[in-house]
Amino acid sequence: MTTRRDLMLASATLAAASLATHTGAQAQQAAAPPAAAATLDAALADAIALEAYIYLYPLITMEVTRRQATNYARMGENPFRGPMNGFVHLRSFPPADFRDVVRPNFDTLYSVAWLDLRREPIVLSLPDTASADGRYYLMPMLDMWSNVFASPGTRTTGRGAGRYAITAPGWTGTLPAGVERIAAPTPMAWIIGRTQTNGTADYANVHRQQDGYGLTPLSRLGQPAEPATGQVDPGVDMRTPPLAQVNGMPAAAYFALGATLLRTHPPGAYDQPILARMARIGLRAGQPFDIAAVPPAARAALERAAAEGP
Repeated sequence: MTTRRDLMLASATLAAASLATHTGAQAQQAAAPPAAAATLDAALADAIALEAYIYLYPLITMEVTRRQATNYARMGENPFRGPMNGFVHLRSFPPADFRDVVRPNFDTLYSVAWLDLRREPIVLSLPDTASADGRYYLMPMLDMWSNVFASPGTRTTGRGAGRYAITAPGWTGTLPAGVERIAAPTPMAWIIGRTQTNGTADYANVHRQQDGYGLTPLSRLGQPAEPATGQVDPGVDMRTPPLAQVNGMPAAAYFALGATLLRTHPPGAYDQPILARMARIGLRAGQPFDIAAVPPAARAALERAAAEGP
């Protein structure tokens, strides 16, 4: 059976073979504008398309997960999900059909929140656990590329109370005294908090600690808490697990969504090599993508990548 590792190795082998065999043509194509995609040979186009599929996979998976998990008007409509900028506390171990994450663990209770930081920072408040039973907890924060960029909790920031303003890229402003800044690499983020749970008999103790976790827009800090609200998008598939949705996307939808997300969540400077290669098959960061507009060789490569990529 062909594995993803096999495909990645094949991709690298194809790229190396193409570079070795077509050095002169490659040099001319590298110096040419992105329209040179029309002259790429099939092997190199396949290699780049598969690289592009893998590169965009975490970004697209995070977005599909976010859309489904936050497609609610009010908190409490679903015990495991809710609108953005509010905590959803799982009060018991997740059931067997829980698929918001592929492999949930069963020795903690989750406190989950999706954050939209585009309007203003969101302040995460954490309680003092030193005076309680000192139980372990952590609040890992994922950017939209699925990278953990911060993780307040007992191991990192200690057992004392704390307040952390999570800010979008480019935010400038002044924070109140006692509020520490955490700069998110993307304007949306996902907190997947976990609190140590010593079996079902320990639930009540965990619930008390969960109730001490808070999320507040910076402009409302110090004011009475308001429950998060959202808007329901009827076009969101709420039944198919996110993983199945992503793996089943046709090439046209997959790469168009990836291009759109690159505008909202710009890639890092360290991504320049893959971005340069993607441009050679018509995928350019920050620009809309229409698979019908790229040359046939690139279009066929992208279709194959969407079939082989998962």
